Amino acid sequence: MIAVEPLAVATEDGAVLWGELHLPPTPPPWPAMLFLHGSGGLLRWHRRYTNLLSPEGVAVAMLDHFGPRGIRRTVHDQERLTSEQMARDAHAALAALAADARLDPARIGVMGLSKGGSAAWRAALRRFAGPRPFALHLALYPGCETRYADMTTTGAPIVILVGLADSYTCPHACFDLVPHLRAGGSPVEIYGLPGAPHGWDSGAGRWYDAKGVSYAPCRFVEIAPGLWREETSGETWRAGDAEGRRRAVERCRRFGVAGGGCAESTRVSDRIVRAVVRRMLTAEPNMAARSPRAVSAL
Repeated sequence: MIAVEPLAVATEDGAVLWGELHLPPTPPPWPAMLFLHGSGGLLRWHRRYTNLLSPEGVAVAMLDHFGPRGIRRTVHDQERLTSEQMARDAHAALAALAADARLDPARIGVMGLSKGGSAAWRAALRRFAGPRPFALHLALYPGCETRYADMTTTGAPIVILVGLADSYTCPHACFDLVPHLRAGGSPVEIYGLPGAPHGWDSGAGRWYDAKGVSYAPCRFVEIAPGLWREETSGETWRAGDAEGRRRAVERCRRFGVAGGGCAESTRVSDRIVRAVVRRMLTAEPNMAARSPRAVSAL
């Protein structure tokens, strides 16, 4: 039986995030996975990942990054809380989890969905990392439209899963991101799930939000330290210039986002997640699981 405890984490911007730590029914010390939610906030169905990982002997931490900041969701305005801030939140949570004597500090990973996936791969970059690295970064259907001037990573492995039918985030941008992350120092695997829409693992029916904002058409590039350009519009701004960043976003963003659950994609995705966790986090000696044939991997 999974035991659930309250969890609170103080962040660098003064927020106190609250959530839960789900503990597996195996003896400690446990490896752990920090779960990062998407722009819809922390939802009940996200607990499926505690059910997926608990049999692997993995503790799962889930935090609400929005509620303590007075945010309900960011679907209509992704700038209300950035993926960069969520990556910093993740490292604050890592420090708190590593201080728990029941958890193995050398085997704490981070996984995220959508906006949380965008934060999960960013958390591998040195510019967002704290003194201790995550052991694994697992990003499902993330946004991959940003390139930093310095893409140096902690060296931890990064695994990205994208839906090839995802019109909300751009899977092609994630394939393009991979060589940058590899050049930064991390081993990277990417899997493309044919026919998978955004949020394939949600169990929801197909949905469409006409006011939802997608950054899929955007390409944000840090052309020099602190100097940014949105490539499709040519709009430039300096780091810390929130209005300049908003102007760039307004010129490239697209309204209208869609997604929905897909049972077959979920089955494939779950197999990949379990195999990756066994191979890179729980360090089981017998790693027979391979990448399923239904996906493309690079």
